Order: sequence, then structure tokens, then C-alpha cells
Amino acid sequence: MPCGYFTRPLGWTMRKRKVNDVCTGGLLLLLLILLMNLQGGTSGLAGLDRTVLPKGIFIQVSGSIKQPGIYGFFQPPHLTELLARAGGPHRGTEKGKQLKDVSLLSGRRIEVRSTGEETEIFESEMSAFHKITLGLPISLNRETKEGLTAIPGIGPKIARDIMSERVKRGGFQRLEEILSVQGIGRVIYDKIRPYLVL
Repeated sequence: MPCGYFTRPLGWTMRKRKVNDVCTGGLLLLLLILLMNLQGGTSGLAGLDRTVLPKGIFIQVSGSIKQPGIYGFFQPPHLTELLARAGGPHRGTEKGKQLKDVSLLSGRRIEVRSTGEETEIFESEMSAFHKITLGLPISLNRETKEGLTAIPGIGPKIARDIMSERVKRGGFQRLEEILSVQGIGRVIYDKIRPYLVL
């Protein structure tokens, strides 16, 4: 038998494999996005010019609501508009007290709590991890230690040092003051600057 010649075992037959069109389409789309990204000269979100990210208003709604989640708007929505988009409160809560129709700011979290008779609305900050994912900056003066670790390049030790420096100063007056934190030099500052506001 010549070298490189293999025989098939008896009973073995070749079968055609069906190609899953959905998987093929998904892979082609992924390849197209990768090529567009490489053509633009960036290799991921870290190198992306944040000024080209879509500007929008993102608000999270949770609690006793039919469709909890994060909703995007082109302009600040009123509370009633957000609740309507989220499907409204669960059945039986519509008879609650009238909700104030105030405009909401991006990065806010609205929690709906219902006792069945009354609906209460609580407003707070969206998680820093959600904000970073959506391209929203986080507050250097208000964010928790855990929230600061959502910023690429900030680990638990640097976050703890930022918190200590913030307490010592009574809050940062300018973002550049973060350079006084040990472990944050000009390179890291330039990397984390787009993620921060006062």
C-alpha cells in the first residue's frame, strides 16, 4: 500500500452536512463588523473615540413593572413616558397615587414599588457597570468603591485609594486632582478620563 493512502472501514459512508443559515449569517455579520472596526483603525472599545458613540438618554426601570430593563431615549423622557414604555406597573397598581410627571436624566434608576393599593417611585443612580457599558460617565465624587472598579484600569486597590483621597480633600474639585492618587499617572489618567465626571 503506498504511503498516504488510507482505506475506509466497511459500512462508513459520507454524509452531507447541513449548514445552519443562522450561524452562517451571524458569523458573516461578526466578520463584517470586525473588518469595519479594523478599517477604522480601532481594535475595540478601549481605542474607540468616545465622541462617536451614540448620544442618548438611558434610564433603568425595575421593581413592580411589567417589563423591567434599561430604556433609551433621544431626549429626557417624562416619568409617565418611561413607565408606559416599560409596560406600566403590574396589574392592580394603576389605582395608586398620581405620579409626578418629571423629566428624567440619563443614568438614573427608577424603582417601582407597589403594595397593590399604592405605587411608590424611588429614584437613584444606575449601577456604574451599566453606565460604563452604555458609554455614560460616572461621578468621581459620588461613586462607590465597587463602582469605580467598573472603569477599565481601576482595580480594588486604586479604587480604595481614590476613596481615601476623596475623603481627605472633601471631594475632588477638578478631575486632574486624581493624579495625586498613588498608582494613577498620566497614562492611566488619560485612559480613565473619558469615563469620569465630577
